[in-house]
Amino acid sequence: MYDSYLDNALFLPGHYLSIPRLVFRGDVPALSPYYGLTMYGPYEPPSNPPKTIVLLYPSNDSFRDIAIKIKDALERGYKRYFPEGFTEIFDINVDFEVVDMDFSKYDMFKPETTAEEYYEKYVEVCGDVNDCFPIVLMNKVPRGLYESLYTEVKYRFTIEGIPSQVVTYETFSDENLFKWSIFPLALQIFVKMGGTPFLLYERLNIPENEVAMIVGVGLSKIRLQTREVRYVGFALAFEANGRWRLIKWSPQPFSRDRLPYMLRTLIYNVVDDVLRNYAVERPSKIHVIIHYSGKNVSVAEEDAIRNACQRIRQVQNIDVVPYVVKIQESMYRLYDEDSPCIDNNNQPTYLVKVGTAIRLKEDLYLLHTTGCVTIQTGRGDIKFRPNAHGSPSPLIVSIKRLSEIRYELDDIELVKSVLYMARMNYASINNPVSKLPISVKYSKMLAYITARLAYRLGEDGGSDINSLIPERLKQTLWFI
Repeated sequence: MYDSYLDNALFLPGHYLSIPRLVFRGDVPALSPYYGLTMYGPYEPPSNPPKTIVLLYPSNDSFRDIAIKIKDALERGYKRYFPEGFTEIFDINVDFEVVDMDFSKYDMFKPETTAEEYYEKYVEVCGDVNDCFPIVLMNKVPRGLYESLYTEVKYRFTIEGIPSQVVTYETFSDENLFKWSIFPLALQIFVKMGGTPFLLYERLNIPENEVAMIVGVGLSKIRLQTREVRYVGFALAFEANGRWRLIKWSPQPFSRDRLPYMLRTLIYNVVDDVLRNYAVERPSKIHVIIHYSGKNVSVAEEDAIRNACQRIRQVQNIDVVPYVVKIQESMYRLYDEDSPCIDNNNQPTYLVKVGTAIRLKEDLYLLHTTGCVTIQTGRGDIKFRPNAHGSPSPLIVSIKRLSEIRYELDDIELVKSVLYMARMNYASINNPVSKLPISVKYSKMLAYITARLAYRLGEDGGSDINSLIPERLKQTLWFI
């Protein structure tokens, strides 16, 4: 019976991709963001950090207690969950201040006037708003709402060119959530200030005189208050070491016929801007790896990608090789009888090791970004630990080969680029590998917030997201 079972078995080739290390201050590598930041400090501080972090809250005893607790934890540290505090870990000399707003002017059902009260209080306290960074404490609102206090607060500070951080009473009044949220909160503030906490230590397998650029492409369908529907395309550019460089937007009328033009414009503008503004040495070749999630790329969109790269070659006289990598969550469930991860009762979890890639067929892979992951403890020890419960599903990574393109990176290098981007998670400190790579995850986050901001902007007669976001914000990850 066993032999009969083997006769019908399907054996699929697999690869194990080691979890890439991160690099911190002094170019020192470490596996864990927590260990690297607490031991070595961030890779690169902001060029012009604010002098004060201001925590704004409605004047109420319950809000006040939480605001003071957050301020004290950021300033002095919070047990082992955020040791030493913001100044020590991120090496930024910054003061902390809690500021109350008249509670009678705090109304969740009047988001526009309440957001204005927050902003006016911020201006009153700071004087020069560029010297401060705002944290806004408020109640939690459903994320699906287009009109909410969260959206209005983000809108009000964003149009002034001020990155902001919203924290909710519901999260930080829960002791268990508080302890796991304080370090991620500090990390996001540092990133929004313009700092770089860490980058990737390992690199893709390309020659030294060539560069790889990862472009995360997203699309948001926005229904404005005028009932007009528009597409907004996003392209986020990352160097292969995970360094984020810029965002490009391309608003278009709601028409699928315009999508290829939008895609071509986005890719060309991103690569052209990076070459003009960021490339230190002129590379002999650029590998443009496009990460996206969504529908299959049409023939017209394939032509648009190819044409964008050809135009770059003509203008910049640099050979450009495009790769299209589609990333989606799957419904598959896999298990590993020899998994090194055990649960709290020393029982096997059968979790597949993170970094496992299984080839289903040509150009199609399953990649595990959740499961049994390699971690580094606070003492520096390396071991395995579950970063998911139950039977987490792997990602589907589909590699689209464009005709008339001579490819040089093999499938595994392209799958590796997905795992690498999943390591660059600036919104969390506790999970060493994000479920989705930031090239796709950040596009989704950007689509969420800009759809609501554009909806808010629509009542003023505008709908161009480029006119909404001030230039100084386009240089920071203000939306995470």
